[in-house]
Amino acid sequence: MLTAMVKRPPRRLPAGDRRRQILDRALPEFAARGFAGTGTRELAAAAGVSEPILYRHFPGKNALFAAVLALVAARLAQAIDAALARGDTARGRLQALADALPTMLAQHQDELRVLCGAAASHADAAQAAAARAAMTAVGGALTRGLRDASLRHGVDRELAAYFLLQIGLGSALLRPLGVRAVSRPGFGERIVELMVKALLPPGS
Repeated sequence: MLTAMVKRPPRRLPAGDRRRQILDRALPEFAARGFAGTGTRELAAAAGVSEPILYRHFPGKNALFAAVLALVAARLAQAIDAALARGDTARGRLQALADALPTMLAQHQDELRVLCGAAASHADAAQAAAARAAMTAVGGALTRGLRDASLRHGVDRELAAYFLLQIGLGSALLRPLGVRAVSRPGFGERIVELMVKALLPPGS
């Protein structure tokens, strides 16, 4: 009976699992309060570790934030790849991407909030570099999705991809605010029509 009442020490996670746990818990903290408003004490508490353990995995808050941004980019790129894979033609891929946009905005709200916040802050060179790398990774996923697309004459494929990225990021900023044009039904269909007119040849 006494043996059963003795508290066992918490199970020690392997380093890789602990690192992933810290990243998963840090993401919503940064999403809620931004880089400047989130301290290492709060980050450690959210992850259920001490600050020394936090620093054992990440040398500082900048390094943790950069790793969170890399995680954000990977998750968004995966979601974009999955959406684009549903379309067989250029128009079909744009349609699939637009159809997936509301779900992506809902499911990846924290990721998009962190990415937009990082992009808006240029006070720290390391943060700016990490944000640029994350944006480039997400833009790369969109560029790959358009690799076989027959675009309107003169439209640069990479430029078109970043045009789509700007639509997604703008929607991520405006939708939570309840901006009517982004929140009303049929937003995805109207976006498709705009994208088709801007990017694809007439009659596509």
